[in-house]
Amino acid sequence: MAKPQGAGSIWNPNSWHWEEKNYTNIAKQLIEQKINSIKVQSGDVTLTNIEIKSISGDAQVNIRKGKQVLVYDFDIEVEWRGQNENDEAEGTYKIKDLNSLDNDFQLIHINSKSKTKISDKCKDLVKRDMHLKLKECFQTLMQEIGQFESDPEKLKKDQEARKYAEEQIKLAKEQNGEQKERIFQEQKLKEMKMKQEFQQIMSQ
Repeated sequence: MAKPQGAGSIWNPNSWHWEEKNYTNIAKQLIEQKINSIKVQSGDVTLTNIEIKSISGDAQVNIRKGKQVLVYDFDIEVEWRGQNENDEAEGTYKIKDLNSLDNDFQLIHINSKSKTKISDKCKDLVKRDMHLKLKECFQTLMQEIGQFESDPEKLKKDQEARKYAEEQIKLAKEQNGEQKERIFQEQKLKEMKMKQEFQQIMSQ
């Protein structure tokens, strides 16, 4: 499968050379949106993710030969809430080693803040149903992050920026060449004038 197209920086002609681009903030935003959108229902209990308590790690797009390679690795702590008509429970769990190589992250440290009538059921839902929901929503994470880099509008703007930069470099070289030529001609005229003055002195 061909790697998706990527756009390097202006200094990187044709996006040919190796370049690393930081995509950590974009990846974190997408991860948070996905986690916060999940809702699990079992019987009369509804379980939701109410807050991302922490997210550590990084994501980057590596550009080489006009193609992109995305790598990321994150650890996340999430606060959850479960409730039914009569009771509720809250707690936390951690997503360990969410990475770009596979979708086999671990769900660990599933805890409840206090013991309630539904707290154990909620922890079981996190371990089983929430885990499955997270796997489903993370399957498209790599593609969605990569779309920011290979977005057609972004690539078009990149090409326009490159063309403008090349024109400016060409113009600068031309101006620099004209300046050198002017200096050369001025120096040549000066030397001719000095030579004429010298000849006049010698002829007296």
